[in-house]
Amino acid sequence: MKKRPEYIVVGRFGRPRGTSGEIYVNPLTDNPERFKGSEAFWIESEDGWKKIKVLSVRFISGRPALRVEASQTPEDAKRLTNQYLYIKADELGQLPVGSYYHFDLMGCRVTDAEGKTLGDIVDIESYPANDAWVIETDEGKRVLFPAVKKFIVEVDIEKNLVVINPPEGIFDSPDAD
Repeated sequence: MKKRPEYIVVGRFGRPRGTSGEIYVNPLTDNPERFKGSEAFWIESEDGWKKIKVLSVRFISGRPALRVEASQTPEDAKRLTNQYLYIKADELGQLPVGSYYHFDLMGCRVTDAEGKTLGDIVDIESYPANDAWVIETDEGKRVLFPAVKKFIVEVDIEKNLVVINPPEGIFDSPDAD
């Protein structure tokens, strides 16, 4: 059974904004609206996980800018720059059937419909049309697999298993590399 991480990254502090300690956030989530309703985030510090209380949120040109309790001046905000913001995993919303969080797919074993092992998902690349899973074979070759419904037979996160019906030639290419 796959264990979900306790904390999930949702953004990264950017540069300070203004003189009140406000700071931009670069969202690392498909749901930037989550910044509107959040009362707190977590950051990782030398002393472990630290809760950061949100005082206000506004969107400037579509980008969130936060005022947080730990930042009252531009200097405070600058110290937060490049730190990641996390939420606890239990704060994640339910996804529609057939949708998965990237971190849930990472490390899943991939087989074809006949049960032949093809490799493990080691990365996910996002493109406008669809995501592509980077599947590393047992021989160390990396294959870019188009993650579209017509090629996906089953995804079982609990069993850490993905069954696919890959397009012809994608795993049995005669290329030496």
